[in-house]
Amino acid sequence: MGRKTSADQIVQIAGGAAAVALAGYLYVSYTYFNETPVGCMDGYARAVRFSLHNAEGAPLSMIELQARSGREEEGLMQNARIVDTQSAPMARVLEVKLGRADDTDPQSAVGVNFPWRPDGGQGATSACLRYSVRLPEGIELPTGGLLPGLFGGVTPDRVAQAGEAGFALRTRWNKDGETQLVAEAKAVAENGRLVVGPPRPVRLARGRWVTLEQELKLNTPGASDGAVHVWLDGEKVIEKTGLQLREDDKIGVDGVAVTIGLAGKAPDVPASEATLQITPIDYGWK
Repeated sequence: MGRKTSADQIVQIAGGAAAVALAGYLYVSYTYFNETPVGCMDGYARAVRFSLHNAEGAPLSMIELQARSGREEEGLMQNARIVDTQSAPMARVLEVKLGRADDTDPQSAVGVNFPWRPDGGQGATSACLRYSVRLPEGIELPTGGLLPGLFGGVTPDRVAQAGEAGFALRTRWNKDGETQLVAEAKAVAENGRLVVGPPRPVRLARGRWVTLEQELKLNTPGASDGAVHVWLDGEKVIEKTGLQLREDDKIGVDGVAVTIGLAGKAPDVPASEATLQITPIDYGWK
């Protein structure tokens, strides 16, 4: 890694659709790398970022963040906060409590969950997702967890399998940090659910930042020519071709299912003080 950090063309989301239209393209870098992880984002001229600050550069209040996340959000007010840090790829990150919000309420929110549908970025045939995460060090997690993934159509439920009117790519990690991707769609032959794992075990390191990039190329309707690729710190760890996630062109990639927290139904997930930190999410589309 000998050269300086390269830049990506990212539209800064600062104040809704008008800001996206006017902001143009912004010079952005990942400061902790000598060179930017080489994944899919460089191939996407149209890209946006889910920013954690307002137009004046101040951190969003939790009410502002909740409003930006939409009416379908779960858990932001109870389980998340925006923090400034000098150790992350970006100066401002989202810190998420992974377990159930209230140990006395078995139906309380687990982590956070909301769909992000960027203006102009819906109905795509190809998309790239990028973010960095830091799993806690020195804390025993009772189970694995979920991280953001691409989706299309109806908003995927946090736990239930994606239905007939959409698809979801779910990024999962087990309690040891090993990662896998789960593709869910009516068109998937394996009972609507396909686990896509790396050819060898790949773990998310504890106590340090790692960058994940996920690219999906949707299949031609009626064909099995879709593909998904995943990079971890610039190294391609998953490559799956021959996918069929849709049966017609009414469904495209619509955005990111921002699901962060321990896996499982709420009553089965314990309250936990363990937290995960995640940078603002980048989403590119074609």
